[in-house]
Amino acid sequence: MANSDNQIIEPSAFTRADAPTKAPFFKPSPLKVSVLIVFIALATVALFMFNARAVQFILTPDAAEFRIKGGLPTYQLGERFLMLRGDYKISAEAEGYYRLDETVTVGEDPDQEYSFELSKLPGIVTVEAWYADTQIEGAEVFIDQELVGVTPLVIDEVPAGKRDLYVNHPRFRSAQTEIDVIGLRERQTETMQMEPSWADVRVSTVPEGAEIFVENERLGETPKTVEVIEGTRTLLVRKKGFKSFETTLSVVAQEDLEVPAIILIKSDGKLNIDSEPSRVNVTISGRYYGQTPLSLALPPKDRYELVATKAGYQNFSRSLSVKPDEDQSLNLSLKPILGQVKLAVSPSGANLFVNDKARGSANQTLELTARSHNLRVELEGYATFETRVIPQPGLPQQLNIVLQTEEEARVSAIPQQITTSLGDTLRFIIPGEMQMGAGRREPGRRSNEVQKDVTLTRAFYLAEKEISNETFKAFDPGHDSGLLGRALLSDPERPVVNVSWNDAVRFCNWLSEQDGLPLAYEQKDGKWQLRTPVTTGYRLPTEAEWAWSARYADGMPTRFPWGDNMPPSPGFGNFADESAANMVPYSIKGYNDNYRGPAPSGTYGANDLGIFDLAGNVSEWISDLYSVELHRKPLIDPLGPEHGDYYVIRGSNYTHGRFSELRWTFRDYGLDPRPDVGFRIARFSEAE
Repeated sequence: MANSDNQIIEPSAFTRADAPTKAPFFKPSPLKVSVLIVFIALATVALFMFNARAVQFILTPDAAEFRIKGGLPTYQLGERFLMLRGDYKISAEAEGYYRLDETVTVGEDPDQEYSFELSKLPGIVTVEAWYADTQIEGAEVFIDQELVGVTPLVIDEVPAGKRDLYVNHPRFRSAQTEIDVIGLRERQTETMQMEPSWADVRVSTVPEGAEIFVENERLGETPKTVEVIEGTRTLLVRKKGFKSFETTLSVVAQEDLEVPAIILIKSDGKLNIDSEPSRVNVTISGRYYGQTPLSLALPPKDRYELVATKAGYQNFSRSLSVKPDEDQSLNLSLKPILGQVKLAVSPSGANLFVNDKARGSANQTLELTARSHNLRVELEGYATFETRVIPQPGLPQQLNIVLQTEEEARVSAIPQQITTSLGDTLRFIIPGEMQMGAGRREPGRRSNEVQKDVTLTRAFYLAEKEISNETFKAFDPGHDSGLLGRALLSDPERPVVNVSWNDAVRFCNWLSEQDGLPLAYEQKDGKWQLRTPVTTGYRLPTEAEWAWSARYADGMPTRFPWGDNMPPSPGFGNFADESAANMVPYSIKGYNDNYRGPAPSGTYGANDLGIFDLAGNVSEWISDLYSVELHRKPLIDPLGPEHGDYYVIRGSNYTHGRFSELRWTFRDYGLDPRPDVGFRIARFSEAE
């Protein structure tokens, strides 16, 4: 670059200036280095000594070799070590002991002490069991309750110290002791003396040569002395051809025992008996053994008498012999005793079953054994007919069978009478068609005797007799029928009176409960009424049922209970006779029934249905509400009107002596108790 004077500036070479020279602070020499090393060493030792702790290690056994294997520097000074604070690994070894490896921590204390005990190595123990001079083999050895083997036994590793040794053998009493195992891999022998746990038992039999078993183990043959373990033992003696003998022995160890000579009994023979026919009764020498097939065990005997019997078959007998252990079989064949039974069944086409086995057409002649047989005849649409017959040899029998329809059979199966828990009997009534009431021109007819056609379809039961005072008092013990003039109404056997319609209904429900039947009546709006549908519980008869059972029981209806004309037949029933002339307004002249008041129920004859006192004695409460409605159409099973204030009363009584009152169609009504009104009970035979 040129300046203003046109001169050129040239670069020159650079040279660093030398620093000023100073004298060194320490000039090493061999002497100085040696002195410095000695000083550092002494300082280190002084520092170590100042910070070190005195530590003593006590070892058992004290002959163990001890080493400190790691950590900070240490210095041994006699029995102690000078050690800085910190962790150190140590080890110790001694013959017969396990090597010790531990880590110790040196703390702040100036003097510290550590104790260590080396564990002994296991010992080698030999265990032997002896009885007298005989070594016992196979005895179980337990060390500290753990099975380790059987004698004779060498146990290679048994921890040193006190150990429980237990030796057990089934033929010896157990032995137990405490042993001190030395350890250190040293050998030691432990000898156990065992005491026997058996006794010598002498067993003999007559005859000899029987096998001896104790607890199912065979020990030989009689006569023999056997060793039996102590305790309660089962002895079994067995010989072919003889019965086994078994007994219980109470054995005490080392106390000899002799069993009394055993007399063996010859063994039974086996007898298997079958027969044709089966289930034959078998008696052998007077003893009954049951029915074939049989399997019997009999004592040996040269002669037994066997008798086989079965109803309808000839007896079979024979002699037989039985030998010990013999197994014999008998097959008995009995000859049948036959009788003839001829069946004539209508309608035809029915099938016959004899003892539940099909025999084809029911119209046939049977040859049957002379015993009881069940015959069953079946035809579709008809009820099954069953009967039992016992044919008689030489006396042919004939059965004429007319099958019933199922409905006929159902009705015929219904009991013809039933009895309440209080002893009153009810008769079965088959329903039908009738005309109730009286025609307008009927002499004595009253306006409430409206004529109507009625059909009854449901069979029912009606009480034979009116409910007595005695029966009613089971329901109401405080009831008293009272008096009418000089007539006593409260005798137990006379019909109950002075009961309201409600009282009669409550009695019916109470009796239904006693006999486990559904209640017939229920209360609705404060009034009693029949349940819907009507149950099979006890109730009062409907008016239609009463009329059917009374007026139509003997076939064609009549005007009066005894016929169509007055007066009643002598002794026909209990009406207002001459003896009641001073008690009632009207009486029957020339008639005498021997009772001023009501007679005991059932005093006079029953009608054809077996019902008493539907006429005379006392009038009867009816279940129907009272009405005089006119019905143009036939009524079916009528129960009376749904509404009304009074209830129907039917039948003449002991106060009636007028023409009109004595007729079958006479109707009365009421609600409250009366001395001339009682009741009888009814119920349907089946639920609707």
